[in-house]
Amino acid sequence: MTAPSQLIHGDLSGNVLLHHELPPAIIDFSPYWRPAAFASAIVVIDALVWEDADARLLAAAGPVDDFGQYLIRALIFRIVTDSIIAGYQPRAARADDDPWALAVDLACQLAAAGS
Repeated sequence: MTAPSQLIHGDLSGNVLLHHELPPAIIDFSPYWRPAAFASAIVVIDALVWEDADARLLAAAGPVDDFGQYLIRALIFRIVTDSIIAGYQPRAARADDDPWALAVDLACQLAAAGS
């Protein structure tokens, strides 16, 4: 992956205030120096895991070289961050209640396909 890095918001999901008459306002800026596609991948992962989005969301992300790899990296980032914030709490391993399952499956499929 050779995409140029730039300043991105590393936690955009949930940090955009919307108003029907005003432009969107971005709050709680979490600066990172990463490729722009990494920021998009974090938003996609957040939507899949926390907002009940489905695989159709990937089409909205558009064709991005190596997007599967960005999704894998965004997943690792989110899983580790979530574990640190929540503290490690083992739970029963049941696929039907795993919020990460769909995101992991889609990211692995895209990465294996070379997308």
